[in-house]
Amino acid sequence: MLILPLPARPDWGRPPLATLLIMVLCLIAFLMQGRDQQRSADAWRFYQQSGTAKLEMTAYLADLERRGQADKLAGVRAEATAAQPFAAYRKMEDDADFMQRLRGNRVITPASPDYPAWRSNRTHFETLRARVVTENYGLKGEEPSPVTLFTHMFLHGDIMHLSGNMAVLFIVGYTVEAALGPLGFLGLYLLGGLGAALPDLLLPAVGRLSIGASGAISAVMAAYLVLFGRRQINFFYWLFFFFGTVRWPALAILPIWLANELLQNFVFDRGGHINYMAHFAGLLSGALLVGAYRWRRRGKSAEIVHRQDVDQAIEAIRQRADDHLADMQFGPAALQYKKLFAEHPQAGTGIAAEYLHIARLARQPELLADAHRQLLYAASQNPRSIEPALLATALNGGPGSVPKLSAARWESLLARLIDGRQLDAAEELVLRLFAQADLRPAVSRQGNRLADAFEATGQIDRAAPILRLLAGKTRPA
Repeated sequence: MLILPLPARPDWGRPPLATLLIMVLCLIAFLMQGRDQQRSADAWRFYQQSGTAKLEMTAYLADLERRGQADKLAGVRAEATAAQPFAAYRKMEDDADFMQRLRGNRVITPASPDYPAWRSNRTHFETLRARVVTENYGLKGEEPSPVTLFTHMFLHGDIMHLSGNMAVLFIVGYTVEAALGPLGFLGLYLLGGLGAALPDLLLPAVGRLSIGASGAISAVMAAYLVLFGRRQINFFYWLFFFFGTVRWPALAILPIWLANELLQNFVFDRGGHINYMAHFAGLLSGALLVGAYRWRRRGKSAEIVHRQDVDQAIEAIRQRADDHLADMQFGPAALQYKKLFAEHPQAGTGIAAEYLHIARLARQPELLADAHRQLLYAASQNPRSIEPALLATALNGGPGSVPKLSAARWESLLARLIDGRQLDAAEELVLRLFAQADLRPAVSRQGNRLADAFEATGQIDRAAPILRLLAGKTRPA
Protein backbone atom coordinates (compact mmCIF):
# COMPACT_ATOMS: atom_id res chain seq x y z
CA MET A 1 0.00 0.00 0.00
CA LEU A 2 1.24 3.47 -0.88
CA ILE A 3 -0.42 6.77 0.04
CA LEU A 4 1.44 10.01 -0.63
CA PRO A 5 0.28 13.63 -0.49
CA LEU A 6 0.29 15.72 -3.66
CA PRO A 7 1.58 19.12 -2.50
CA ALA A 8 1.72 22.34 -4.48
CA ARG A 9 4.63 23.09 -6.77
CA PRO A 10 7.82 24.23 -5.02
CA ASP A 11 8.66 27.93 -5.05
CA TRP A 12 12.10 28.01 -6.66
CA GLY A 13 12.32 31.70 -5.79
CA ARG A 14 12.83 30.40 -2.25
CA PRO A 15 14.47 26.99 -2.79
CA PRO A 16 14.25 24.32 -0.04
CA LEU A 17 17.91 24.58 0.96
CA ALA A 18 17.77 22.22 3.95
CA THR A 19 15.88 19.55 1.98
CA LEU A 20 18.40 19.76 -0.86
CA LEU A 21 21.31 19.70 1.63
CA ILE A 22 20.02 16.47 3.20
CA MET A 23 19.61 14.93 -0.25
CA VAL A 24 23.17 15.90 -1.19
CA LEU A 25 24.55 14.47 2.08
CA CYS A 26 22.69 11.20 1.47
CA LEU A 27 24.11 11.06 -2.05
CA ILE A 28 27.66 11.74 -0.82
CA ALA A 29 27.28 9.07 1.87
CA PHE A 30 26.00 6.61 -0.74
CA LEU A 31 29.01 7.29 -2.96
CA MET A 32 31.28 6.70 0.03
CA GLN A 33 29.50 3.37 0.57
CA GLY A 34 30.11 2.45 -3.06
CA ARG A 35 33.09 0.12 -2.43
CA ASP A 36 31.85 -1.30 0.87
CA GLN A 37 31.16 -4.72 -0.59
CA GLN A 38 34.73 -4.99 -1.88
CA ARG A 39 36.18 -3.60 1.36
CA SER A 40 34.22 -6.11 3.41
CA ALA A 41 35.24 -8.98 1.13
CA ASP A 42 38.91 -7.98 1.42
CA ALA A 43 38.68 -7.87 5.21
CA TRP A 44 37.02 -11.28 5.54
CA ARG A 45 39.41 -12.84 3.01
CA PHE A 46 42.37 -11.72 5.08
CA TYR A 47 40.61 -12.92 8.25
CA GLN A 48 40.31 -16.42 6.88
CA GLN A 49 43.57 -16.67 4.96
CA SER A 50 45.64 -15.40 7.89
CA GLY A 51 44.35 -18.22 10.12
CA THR A 52 42.76 -15.73 12.50
CA ALA A 53 39.26 -17.04 11.78
CA LYS A 54 40.13 -20.64 12.63
CA LEU A 55 42.02 -19.65 15.78
CA GLU A 56 39.23 -17.45 17.11
CA MET A 57 36.46 -19.91 16.24
CA THR A 58 38.28 -22.65 18.10
CA ALA A 59 38.55 -20.32 21.10
CA TYR A 60 34.87 -19.41 20.81
CA LEU A 61 33.67 -23.02 20.71
CA ALA A 62 35.76 -23.77 23.77
CA ASP A 63 34.33 -20.72 25.50
CA LEU A 64 30.74 -21.81 24.75
CA GLU A 65 31.50 -25.27 26.10
CA ARG A 66 33.02 -23.81 29.25
CA ARG A 67 29.94 -21.62 29.78
CA GLY A 68 27.65 -24.62 29.35
CA GLN A 69 25.76 -23.26 26.30
CA ALA A 70 25.33 -26.64 24.68
CA ASP A 71 22.53 -25.75 22.25
CA LYS A 72 24.33 -22.69 20.93
CA LEU A 73 27.58 -24.65 20.77
CA ALA A 74 25.98 -27.32 18.59
CA GLY A 75 24.50 -24.74 16.24
CA VAL A 76 27.69 -22.72 15.87
CA ARG A 77 29.80 -25.87 15.39
CA ALA A 78 27.51 -27.07 12.59
CA GLU A 79 27.65 -23.68 10.87
CA ALA A 80 31.42 -23.46 11.30
CA THR A 81 31.93 -26.73 9.42
CA ALA A 82 29.53 -25.77 6.59
CA ALA A 83 30.69 -24.73 3.13
CA GLN A 84 29.88 -21.10 3.98
CA PRO A 85 30.82 -20.63 7.66
CA PHE A 86 30.08 -16.89 7.67
CA ALA A 87 26.96 -17.35 9.85
CA ALA A 88 29.07 -18.92 12.59
CA TYR A 89 31.50 -16.00 12.59
CA ARG A 90 28.60 -13.55 12.64
CA LYS A 91 27.21 -15.25 15.76
CA MET A 92 30.61 -14.96 17.35
CA GLU A 93 30.75 -11.27 16.44
CA ASP A 94 27.28 -10.76 17.96
CA ASP A 95 28.37 -12.31 21.27
CA ALA A 96 29.26 -9.01 22.94
CA ASP A 97 30.65 -10.62 26.11
CA PHE A 98 32.99 -12.91 24.21
CA MET A 99 34.20 -10.20 21.82
CA GLN A 100 34.89 -7.83 24.70
CA ARG A 101 37.07 -10.45 26.39
CA LEU A 102 38.69 -11.39 23.06
CA ARG A 103 39.69 -7.80 22.25
CA GLY A 104 40.85 -7.36 25.83
CA ASN A 105 43.37 -10.20 25.43
CA ARG A 106 41.50 -12.37 27.95
CA VAL A 107 40.66 -15.21 25.56
CA ILE A 108 43.90 -15.47 23.63
CA THR A 109 46.26 -14.18 26.29
CA PRO A 110 49.80 -12.82 25.99
CA ALA A 111 50.99 -16.07 27.55
CA SER A 112 49.78 -18.03 24.52
CA PRO A 113 52.41 -18.85 21.85
CA ASP A 114 49.86 -17.79 19.18
CA TYR A 115 49.37 -14.38 20.75
CA PRO A 116 51.91 -12.23 18.79
CA ALA A 117 50.72 -13.34 15.35
CA TRP A 118 47.07 -13.29 16.42
CA ARG A 119 47.29 -9.80 17.89
CA SER A 120 48.92 -8.42 14.73
CA ASN A 121 46.41 -10.10 12.44
CA ARG A 122 43.43 -9.08 14.58
CA THR A 123 44.61 -5.44 14.55
CA HIS A 124 45.00 -5.50 10.75
CA PHE A 125 41.59 -7.15 10.31
CA GLU A 126 39.92 -4.44 12.41
CA THR A 127 41.74 -1.76 10.40
CA LEU A 128 40.35 -3.25 7.18
CA ARG A 129 36.84 -3.40 8.63
CA ALA A 130 37.06 0.19 9.80
CA ARG A 131 37.06 1.17 6.11
CA VAL A 132 33.58 -0.32 5.60
CA VAL A 133 31.39 2.79 5.84
CA THR A 134 28.03 1.04 6.26
CA GLU A 135 29.23 -1.25 9.02
CA ASN A 136 30.89 1.51 11.02
CA TYR A 137 28.31 4.28 10.62
CA GLY A 138 25.09 2.27 10.68
CA LEU A 139 23.17 2.03 13.96
CA LYS A 140 23.63 -1.07 16.10
CA GLY A 141 20.91 -1.06 18.71
CA GLU A 142 22.96 -3.07 21.20
CA GLU A 143 26.04 -0.87 20.70
CA PRO A 144 24.86 2.66 19.84
CA SER A 145 27.20 5.62 19.73
CA PRO A 146 26.53 9.37 19.54
CA VAL A 147 27.92 9.33 16.00
CA THR A 148 25.90 6.46 14.57
CA LEU A 149 22.69 7.84 16.10
CA PHE A 150 22.93 10.55 13.43
CA THR A 151 25.00 9.03 10.62
CA HIS A 152 22.70 6.02 10.14
CA MET A 153 19.94 8.29 8.82
CA PHE A 154 22.10 9.33 5.83
CA LEU A 155 23.12 5.80 4.71
CA HIS A 156 21.30 3.50 2.27
CA GLY A 157 21.50 -0.11 1.20
CA ASP A 158 21.27 0.29 -2.59
CA ILE A 159 20.29 2.72 -5.33
CA MET A 160 16.59 1.83 -5.13
CA HIS A 161 16.61 2.43 -1.37
CA LEU A 162 18.27 5.82 -1.91
CA SER A 163 16.14 6.98 -4.85
CA GLY A 164 12.86 5.98 -3.19
CA ASN A 165 13.71 7.80 0.02
CA MET A 166 14.93 10.92 -1.75
CA ALA A 167 11.80 11.11 -3.91
CA VAL A 168 9.51 10.96 -0.87
CA LEU A 169 11.73 13.39 1.06
CA PHE A 170 11.46 15.99 -1.70
CA ILE A 171 7.71 15.50 -2.23
CA VAL A 172 6.89 16.39 1.37
CA GLY A 173 10.11 18.12 2.40
CA TYR A 174 9.91 21.38 0.49
CA THR A 175 6.44 22.18 1.83
CA VAL A 176 7.41 21.39 5.44
CA GLU A 177 10.62 23.41 5.05
CA ALA A 178 8.67 26.36 3.67
CA ALA A 179 6.54 26.18 6.82
CA LEU A 180 9.29 25.69 9.42
CA GLY A 181 12.24 27.37 7.74
CA PRO A 182 15.56 25.64 6.88
CA LEU A 183 16.83 25.38 10.47
CA GLY A 184 13.47 24.24 11.80
CA PHE A 185 13.25 21.62 9.06
CA LEU A 186 16.77 20.36 9.74
CA GLY A 187 15.93 20.09 13.44
CA LEU A 188 12.75 18.17 12.61
CA TYR A 189 14.68 15.76 10.38
CA LEU A 190 17.39 15.04 12.99
CA LEU A 191 15.08 14.84 16.00
CA GLY A 192 12.60 12.77 14.02
CA GLY A 193 15.42 10.43 13.03
CA LEU A 194 16.44 10.06 16.66
CA GLY A 195 12.85 9.31 17.59
CA ALA A 196 12.71 6.70 14.83
CA ALA A 197 15.79 5.00 16.35
CA LEU A 198 14.08 4.45 19.73
CA PRO A 199 12.72 0.94 18.91
CA ASP A 200 16.25 -0.16 17.98
CA LEU A 201 17.62 1.29 21.22
CA LEU A 202 14.88 0.03 23.56
CA LEU A 203 14.46 -3.42 21.95
CA PRO A 204 17.80 -4.08 20.24
CA ALA A 205 18.00 -7.04 17.90
CA VAL A 206 21.36 -8.80 18.08
CA GLY A 207 23.36 -8.23 14.93
CA ARG A 208 20.83 -5.87 13.38
CA LEU A 209 22.25 -2.87 11.54
CA SER A 210 19.83 0.00 10.88
CA ILE A 211 20.52 2.36 8.00
CA GLY A 212 18.45 4.70 5.89
CA ALA A 213 16.63 8.00 5.97
CA SER A 214 13.22 6.30 6.15
CA GLY A 215 12.67 6.94 9.85
CA ALA A 216 13.55 10.64 9.61
CA ILE A 217 11.50 10.98 6.41
CA SER A 218 8.54 9.37 8.19
CA ALA A 219 8.82 12.17 10.75
CA VAL A 220 8.70 14.73 7.92
CA MET A 221 5.67 12.98 6.40
CA ALA A 222 3.77 13.07 9.70
CA ALA A 223 4.78 16.72 10.15
CA TYR A 224 3.20 17.49 6.79
CA LEU A 225 -0.10 15.94 7.87
CA VAL A 226 -0.17 17.73 11.23
CA LEU A 227 0.64 21.06 9.56
CA PHE A 228 -2.48 20.73 7.39
CA GLY A 229 -4.56 19.22 10.19
CA ARG A 230 -8.20 18.73 9.20
CA ARG A 231 -7.81 20.51 5.88
CA GLN A 232 -8.58 18.38 2.86
CA ILE A 233 -5.60 17.76 0.57
CA ASN A 234 -4.99 15.55 -2.46
CA PHE A 235 -3.35 12.14 -2.06
CA PHE A 236 -2.06 9.59 -4.53
CA TYR A 237 -2.89 6.01 -3.51
CA TRP A 238 -1.78 2.62 -4.80
CA LEU A 239 -3.33 -0.56 -3.41
CA PHE A 240 -2.57 -3.77 -5.26
CA PHE A 241 -3.90 -3.13 -8.79
CA PHE A 242 -5.80 0.04 -7.90
CA PHE A 243 -4.36 3.51 -7.97
CA GLY A 244 -5.54 7.09 -8.36
CA THR A 245 -6.00 10.30 -6.42
CA VAL A 246 -8.38 11.16 -3.63
CA ARG A 247 -9.09 14.18 -1.45
CA TRP A 248 -9.07 13.52 2.30
CA PRO A 249 -8.49 15.45 5.54
CA ALA A 250 -4.73 15.39 6.10
CA LEU A 251 -4.82 14.00 9.64
CA ALA A 252 -7.09 11.13 8.58
CA ILE A 253 -4.10 9.55 6.82
CA LEU A 254 -1.85 9.45 9.92
CA PRO A 255 -3.61 6.50 11.63
CA ILE A 256 -3.65 4.66 8.29
CA TRP A 257 0.11 5.10 7.93
CA LEU A 258 0.71 4.03 11.54
CA ALA A 259 -1.52 0.96 11.19
CA ASN A 260 0.19 -0.03 7.94
CA GLU A 261 3.63 -0.06 9.58
CA LEU A 262 2.37 -2.21 12.46
CA LEU A 263 0.63 -4.65 10.12
CA GLN A 264 3.71 -4.97 7.93
CA ASN A 265 5.95 -5.54 10.95
CA PHE A 266 3.79 -8.05 12.82
CA VAL A 267 1.65 -9.69 10.10
CA PHE A 268 2.56 -9.31 6.44
CA ASP A 269 6.36 -9.07 6.50
CA ARG A 270 7.48 -10.59 9.79
CA GLY A 271 11.22 -11.11 9.79
CA GLY A 272 11.70 -8.91 6.72
CA HIS A 273 14.63 -6.58 6.20
CA ILE A 274 12.59 -3.34 6.35
CA ASN A 275 12.63 -1.57 9.71
CA TYR A 276 8.89 -0.88 9.98
CA MET A 277 9.12 0.06 13.65
CA ALA A 278 11.55 2.85 12.77
CA HIS A 279 8.92 4.15 10.33
CA PHE A 280 6.26 3.87 13.04
CA ALA A 281 8.36 5.69 15.64
CA GLY A 282 9.36 8.31 13.06
CA LEU A 283 5.72 9.04 12.27
CA LEU A 284 4.91 9.47 15.94
CA SER A 285 7.98 11.67 16.50
CA GLY A 286 7.17 13.98 13.60
CA ALA A 287 3.52 14.27 14.66
CA LEU A 288 4.50 15.14 18.24
CA LEU A 289 7.17 17.66 17.18
CA VAL A 290 4.88 19.59 14.83
CA GLY A 291 1.99 19.17 17.26
CA ALA A 292 4.16 21.01 19.81
CA TYR A 293 4.95 23.66 17.18
CA ARG A 294 1.25 24.28 16.57
CA TRP A 295 0.49 24.23 20.29
CA ARG A 296 3.03 27.00 20.83
CA ARG A 297 1.25 28.94 18.10
CA ARG A 298 -2.07 28.38 19.95
CA GLY A 299 -3.30 25.90 17.38
CA LYS A 300 -2.37 27.96 14.35
CA SER A 301 -0.63 26.30 11.44
CA ALA A 302 2.18 27.75 9.33
CA GLU A 303 1.55 30.63 6.94
CA ILE A 304 2.22 28.45 3.90
CA VAL A 305 -0.80 26.33 4.84
CA HIS A 306 -3.04 29.40 4.89
CA ARG A 307 -1.60 30.54 1.55
CA GLN A 308 -2.44 27.17 0.04
CA ASP A 309 -5.97 27.49 1.45
CA VAL A 310 -6.29 30.82 -0.37
CA ASP A 311 -4.82 29.36 -3.56
CA GLN A 312 -7.33 26.52 -3.49
CA ALA A 313 -10.24 28.90 -2.90
CA ILE A 314 -9.11 31.11 -5.79
CA GLU A 315 -8.70 28.11 -8.07
CA ALA A 316 -12.24 26.93 -7.25
CA ILE A 317 -13.70 30.32 -8.24
CA ARG A 318 -11.63 30.41 -11.44
CA GLN A 319 -12.92 26.94 -12.30
CA ARG A 320 -16.51 28.15 -11.97
CA ALA A 321 -15.64 31.10 -14.20
CA ASP A 322 -14.15 28.71 -16.77
CA ASP A 323 -17.38 26.70 -16.74
CA HIS A 324 -19.32 29.88 -17.63
CA LEU A 325 -16.80 30.74 -20.36
CA ALA A 326 -17.23 27.30 -21.88
CA ASP A 327 -20.92 28.21 -22.35
CA MET A 328 -20.00 31.70 -23.68
CA GLN A 329 -21.56 33.29 -20.57
CA PHE A 330 -19.13 36.19 -20.20
CA GLY A 331 -21.18 38.22 -17.73
CA PRO A 332 -21.49 35.42 -15.11
CA ALA A 333 -17.81 34.58 -15.64
CA ALA A 334 -16.81 38.19 -14.96
CA LEU A 335 -19.02 38.21 -11.86
CA GLN A 336 -17.07 35.21 -10.54
CA TYR A 337 -13.87 37.22 -10.88
CA LYS A 338 -15.48 40.18 -9.14
CA LYS A 339 -16.37 37.82 -6.27
CA LEU A 340 -12.82 36.48 -6.30
CA PHE A 341 -11.29 39.93 -5.75
CA ALA A 342 -13.89 40.84 -3.16
CA GLU A 343 -12.88 37.78 -1.12
CA HIS A 344 -9.16 37.73 -2.00
CA PRO A 345 -7.94 41.25 -2.84
CA GLN A 346 -4.33 40.04 -2.92
CA ALA A 347 -5.01 37.64 -5.83
CA GLY A 348 -2.33 39.13 -8.06
CA THR A 349 -1.75 40.85 -11.38
CA GLY A 350 -2.08 37.76 -13.57
CA ILE A 351 -5.58 36.97 -12.32
CA ALA A 352 -6.53 40.65 -12.53
CA ALA A 353 -5.47 40.64 -16.19
CA GLU A 354 -7.75 37.61 -16.76
CA TYR A 355 -10.59 39.54 -15.13
CA LEU A 356 -10.05 42.54 -17.42
CA HIS A 357 -10.06 40.35 -20.53
CA ILE A 358 -13.34 38.67 -19.55
CA ALA A 359 -14.94 41.95 -18.45
CA ARG A 360 -14.25 43.38 -21.91
CA LEU A 361 -16.08 40.43 -23.45
CA ALA A 362 -18.98 40.92 -21.03
CA ARG A 363 -19.37 44.56 -22.16
CA GLN A 364 -20.80 45.70 -18.84
CA PRO A 365 -19.38 49.12 -17.83
CA GLU A 366 -19.57 48.45 -14.10
CA LEU A 367 -17.65 45.18 -14.38
CA LEU A 368 -15.13 46.73 -16.77
CA ALA A 369 -14.43 49.62 -14.39
CA ASP A 370 -14.01 47.18 -11.52
CA ALA A 371 -11.62 45.05 -13.56
CA HIS A 372 -9.46 48.10 -14.39
CA ARG A 373 -9.47 49.11 -10.74
CA GLN A 374 -8.43 45.64 -9.55
CA LEU A 375 -5.65 45.47 -12.12
CA LEU A 376 -4.24 48.83 -11.05
CA TYR A 377 -4.45 47.86 -7.40
CA ALA A 378 -2.66 44.54 -8.02
CA ALA A 379 -0.01 46.27 -10.15
CA SER A 380 0.62 48.84 -7.41
CA GLN A 381 1.60 46.04 -5.03
CA ASN A 382 4.12 44.59 -7.47
CA PRO A 383 4.76 46.96 -10.41
CA ARG A 384 7.21 44.59 -12.08
CA SER A 385 4.47 41.97 -12.39
CA ILE A 386 2.65 43.98 -15.11
CA GLU A 387 3.71 44.85 -18.62
CA PRO A 388 4.03 48.65 -19.05
CA ALA A 389 1.72 48.61 -22.09
CA LEU A 390 -1.01 46.80 -20.12
CA LEU A 391 -0.55 49.26 -17.27
CA ALA A 392 -1.02 52.15 -19.67
CA THR A 393 -4.22 50.55 -20.96
CA ALA A 394 -5.53 49.98 -17.44
CA LEU A 395 -5.10 53.68 -16.62
CA ASN A 396 -7.54 54.55 -19.39
CA GLY A 397 -10.42 52.60 -17.90
CA GLY A 398 -12.74 55.57 -17.55
CA PRO A 399 -14.79 56.81 -14.58
CA GLY A 400 -14.63 54.68 -11.45
CA SER A 401 -11.70 52.63 -12.72
CA VAL A 402 -8.95 54.27 -10.65
CA PRO A 403 -8.42 52.99 -7.09
CA LYS A 404 -7.30 55.06 -4.11
CA LEU A 405 -3.59 54.41 -3.67
CA SER A 406 -0.85 55.78 -1.45
CA ALA A 407 1.72 58.23 -2.79
CA ALA A 408 4.39 55.51 -2.73
CA ARG A 409 2.29 53.16 -4.87
CA TRP A 410 1.44 55.85 -7.42
CA GLU A 411 5.11 56.70 -7.64
CA SER A 412 6.01 53.05 -8.28
CA LEU A 413 3.42 52.85 -11.08
CA LEU A 414 4.76 56.05 -12.65
CA ALA A 415 8.27 54.64 -12.48
CA ARG A 416 7.08 51.46 -14.23
CA LEU A 417 5.52 53.49 -17.05
CA ILE A 418 8.63 55.61 -17.53
CA ASP A 419 10.99 52.63 -17.42
CA GLY A 420 8.76 50.88 -19.96
CA ARG A 421 8.78 53.93 -22.29
CA GLN A 422 5.02 54.43 -21.95
CA LEU A 423 5.63 58.18 -21.86
CA ASP A 424 2.18 59.30 -23.05
CA ALA A 425 0.46 57.39 -20.24
CA ALA A 426 3.06 58.63 -17.75
CA GLU A 427 2.49 62.24 -18.82
CA GLU A 428 -1.26 61.92 -18.45
CA LEU A 429 -0.89 60.37 -15.00
CA VAL A 430 1.52 63.11 -13.84
CA LEU A 431 -0.97 65.78 -14.86
CA ARG A 432 -3.83 63.93 -13.19
CA LEU A 433 -2.05 63.34 -9.87
CA PHE A 434 -0.17 66.64 -9.54
CA ALA A 435 -3.38 68.41 -8.57
CA GLN A 436 -3.51 66.41 -5.31
CA ALA A 437 -1.28 68.10 -2.73
CA ASP A 438 -0.53 64.92 -0.79
CA LEU A 439 0.73 63.20 -3.96
CA ARG A 440 2.74 66.14 -5.31
CA PRO A 441 6.19 65.26 -3.80
CA ALA A 442 6.08 61.72 -5.19
CA VAL A 443 4.77 62.91 -8.55
CA SER A 444 7.48 65.58 -8.73
CA ARG A 445 10.25 63.01 -8.40
CA GLN A 446 8.89 60.92 -11.25
CA GLY A 447 7.97 64.07 -13.21
CA ASN A 448 11.62 65.01 -13.38
CA ARG A 449 12.43 61.52 -14.65
CA LEU A 450 9.66 61.87 -17.24
CA ALA A 451 11.10 65.19 -18.44
CA ASP A 452 14.53 63.57 -18.73
CA ALA A 453 12.97 60.74 -20.75
CA PHE A 454 11.31 63.23 -23.12
CA GLU A 455 14.61 65.05 -23.59
CA ALA A 456 16.45 61.77 -24.18
CA THR A 457 14.02 60.95 -27.00
CA GLY A 458 14.33 64.42 -28.56
CA GLN A 459 10.88 65.61 -27.40
CA ILE A 460 12.14 68.77 -25.74
CA ASP A 461 8.87 70.58 -26.44
CA ARG A 462 7.09 68.02 -24.22
CA ALA A 463 9.71 68.15 -21.47
CA ALA A 464 9.45 71.93 -20.97
CA PRO A 465 5.79 72.01 -19.81
CA ILE A 466 6.48 69.25 -17.32
CA LEU A 467 9.43 71.12 -15.87
CA ARG A 468 7.44 74.35 -15.61
CA LEU A 469 4.63 72.46 -13.88
CA LEU A 470 7.04 71.01 -11.37
CA ALA A 471 8.60 74.44 -10.79
CA GLY A 472 5.15 75.78 -9.90
CA LYS A 473 4.87 78.22 -12.79
CA THR A 474 1.72 76.59 -14.12
CA ARG A 475 -1.01 74.32 -12.87
CA PRO A 476 -2.48 71.41 -14.75
CA ALA A 477 -5.66 72.21 -16.59
